[in-house]
Amino acid sequence: MDKIIDKLERLYNSFDFQSTVERDPIRFPKRYKNPLDIEIAGIIASFFAYGNIKSFCNFLEGLFNIMGQHPSEFILNFNPSSLMKKLEIKYRFSSVYDVVAFLFILKKLIQQSPIKSLEYYFQSDSHIQKISNFVQSAFKVNLKPIYGKNIKTKGLLHFFPDPLKGSPCKRINLFLRWMVRKRDIDFALWNTIKPSELIIPLDVHIWRVSKKLGFTKRNTQSIKTAMEITEYLKKIEPEDPLKYDFVLCHGDINSLI
Repeated sequence: MDKIIDKLERLYNSFDFQSTVERDPIRFPKRYKNPLDIEIAGIIASFFAYGNIKSFCNFLEGLFNIMGQHPSEFILNFNPSSLMKKLEIKYRFSSVYDVVAFLFILKKLIQQSPIKSLEYYFQSDSHIQKISNFVQSAFKVNLKPIYGKNIKTKGLLHFFPDPLKGSPCKRINLFLRWMVRKRDIDFALWNTIKPSELIIPLDVHIWRVSKKLGFTKRNTQSIKTAMEITEYLKKIEPEDPLKYDFVLCHGDINSLI
């Protein structure tokens, strides 16, 4: 393990975080100062962070241009039918209706939160249950104003995977890393979740490099694989197992590992 630690530390200490931010979806919430703007921009940017990075960044640029200087104010006040006319384009698996339904869910969750933050919905003794509780809260929102009836389409369900059903929940865990960690590029806005509780955002890059470095031998991208990788990293950094997440992901993207 000493060789692995040395390798990780060399990569971490030599890594150019700031320039890499410009090639990562975290660049979108980095534009804002208000905590709720950061939170709203963060969950939107992380939840659309799949597929080709150029494609989802182009989509997000268009969406954030519509939302203006304060995404939180936009979310709390937008009219679904008006937004559907402005948005016009779908994103991959999700139709325009699905995108607007996702934003409508954020609107209702923030409005119903006693602390006016999504942090309220991530509560439980188990971190996996915290994520599942958030997902179940999202599913309680009545979407008749969007679809004409209260349904949950496949394009909408894609935004809300449940770890209790085996999903690694990469995008939710990415959002949580941004909100919780107190180091490097992350925001440290939330206090109810400790950095030591976080689960690595498992995508193809983290999975590939984790297999290469011996963090896991699993051949599927599942919550069990994400947990196994996280447990390995906890042996190195018990209080901050996601310390190396950003550098491992971009290290694989840029062939540094």
